[in-house]
Amino acid sequence: MSTYQYYEFQTIDRLLTATEQAEVENLSSHIEVSASRAVVTYSYGSFRHDPKQVLSRYFDACLYVTNWGTRRLMFRFPEGLMDLPAVEPYCIEGVIEFTRLGAYQILEIEMDEEEGFGWAEAEGVLSGLIQLRNDILERDYRGLYLAWLKAVTLADPKDVADEQEPPVPAGLQQLTPALQRLAQFLDIDSYLIASAATNSSAKTSIVSDQALQQAIARLTREECDEFLFRLAQGEAQLGLTLKHKLHGMLKTSVIPEASHRRTVHQISIVARQLEQEAEQQRAAEAEKRRIEELKALAKREAQVWQMVETLIQNYKPKAYDEAVDHLLKLRELAEFQNTLSDFTERVRQLRAQYRSRSSFIKRLDRVKPS
Repeated sequence: MSTYQYYEFQTIDRLLTATEQAEVENLSSHIEVSASRAVVTYSYGSFRHDPKQVLSRYFDACLYVTNWGTRRLMFRFPEGLMDLPAVEPYCIEGVIEFTRLGAYQILEIEMDEEEGFGWAEAEGVLSGLIQLRNDILERDYRGLYLAWLKAVTLADPKDVADEQEPPVPAGLQQLTPALQRLAQFLDIDSYLIASAATNSSAKTSIVSDQALQQAIARLTREECDEFLFRLAQGEAQLGLTLKHKLHGMLKTSVIPEASHRRTVHQISIVARQLEQEAEQQRAAEAEKRRIEELKALAKREAQVWQMVETLIQNYKPKAYDEAVDHLLKLRELAEFQNTLSDFTERVRQLRAQYRSRSSFIKRLDRVKPS
């Protein structure tokens, strides 16, 4: 089987200059480049450059997907905007890592699941995940928690059973479209997510507009002038920098509480319970529909028996098949109504009446009490 590799890079905070576009174009003869995006695919061979280095120099986001099960998502963050102590609990060596590269901090999420991942079209995936970078900058760590949740399922259960979950972010009950796409991209068990959500509070606004206005009023003239100058200079993510400063002045935090943290084993147990409950619910709903259908069939039982007679008299294999299908439903109705002996007698009469029609009799053998 041939291999397939897909690399995609995107800018978020700015566009590439003409010079930068030319430099990126020189990275590969396979690459397609615009001012905000670069895509390179390989069916044979591979990209000869370190994607992390390319990301650090030119872009803000990178996606790497292969048809042998590797999924890699990377985001670049300006240094100083990340609260590293808050994100460290979500990191797992070799799977979810933050590294410093030049003037940037790089988040790298890489999953390898050869037996679990099926090939999925990668085109357009990164665009649907871009919002996760902004979420992390806003200190919404639901994406990091979901990545951690997937990562522990790839390890030996015995090795991680007693490992505690990181702080549980608020709002896991209501995933944004970007978080839903991340769950799909990483193929995260929906029942594990539901289990995690049982320990997640509702997501609410941390700071009111009035509180922010009060904090702004406390800024000195020099601080206001500095922010306005940086704004005029076109500094990326300046609004976020200001918001972080205001939150610091108000002594607010969006870091989840670490209390009531569960082990991986405990999360898994609840997940399986939720799955079992869902299966039972589906079975109950299916049984309810079956009973409703049988009650509807009971109202036209005589008509269906007449239809069976008419179909048998058509002398056509297709009609015989349809007649037997009706008989199977009538048998199910008889079992439901506890009239199976009456049904069996009528089938015996049909067998005797049409015994010369071997094709029908052969099909009729399917209609036996279960």
